[in-house]
Amino acid sequence: MPKRTGPTDPNLVDLINNLKKKSAETKIALWKTIAERLEKSRRQRAATNLSKINRYTKVNDIIVVPGSVLSSGSLNHSVTIAALKFSEGAKEKIQAAGSKFMSIQELLDSKHEAKKIKIII
Repeated sequence: MPKRTGPTDPNLVDLINNLKKKSAETKIALWKTIAERLEKSRRQRAATNLSKINRYTKVNDIIVVPGSVLSSGSLNHSVTIAALKFSEGAKEKIQAAGSKFMSIQELLDSKHEAKKIKIII
């Protein structure tokens, strides 16, 4: 039987546990879905380009990427993006567009309504 793969980083494991706990407390499936996507092996996690985020969002949307955000493409409106990792080029382009980026833990701790949050993979 093959060995199960998944995250070994203790910070990521803590984040996944916090997401599951928040989902159980608030009965909001969004947090559990994000936790399940983060539990996948690194090769199966999302790697989303800014061009895709630009294409599927509107002004002032709140986006979660359960993986990394890459800098290919451009962003021409302001959004809030929470992700596991950001490339340096993506950070520069996000700030240049007047958008905000944050970690998933920061989004979890903030008071944003779960109904307004979109997952992009």
